[in-house]
Amino acid sequence: IDYLSTVADDKWTGDAVIFSHLSGEVVYLPKDVSIPITMKSREYEVFTVVPVKELPNGVKFAPIGLIKMLNSGGAVKEFSYGPNGSANVSVKVRGCGLFGAYSSTRPKLITVDSKEVDFSYEEESGLVIIDLRVPEKELYQWNISIDI
Repeated sequence: IDYLSTVADDKWTGDAVIFSHLSGEVVYLPKDVSIPITMKSREYEVFTVVPVKELPNGVKFAPIGLIKMLNSGGAVKEFSYGPNGSANVSVKVRGCGLFGAYSSTRPKLITVDSKEVDFSYEEESGLVIIDLRVPEKELYQWNISIDI
């Protein structure tokens, strides 16, 4: 995907994660690898493509967004990595529902607005899911912190 390099940072390795809206499948796509996609007439699919970042500890991570929305990545408003090589990821998300991210290893801890939350982790796909409730304020942005 040609445009992806313009939204990734300068340390991007070229790897990406592809999330399929209809099937909920997550595919890790290394640099210079492609996957064939075939659809019948009148079929559709919406894919969210996210650059993968490798943290200093070797863990690979990519925020997907609100996975039940057609434009799941549109919910991710900010995304940053911990300072000085820490294995922490911070994501600001607007909206509610199931937030998904790719992580090559199971996170140690996830907090939302500084409160520890339950999460699921699919070992095979690397999909991390947390449930964001309906915010009390209009246009509120959740502060998600993930320790990997």
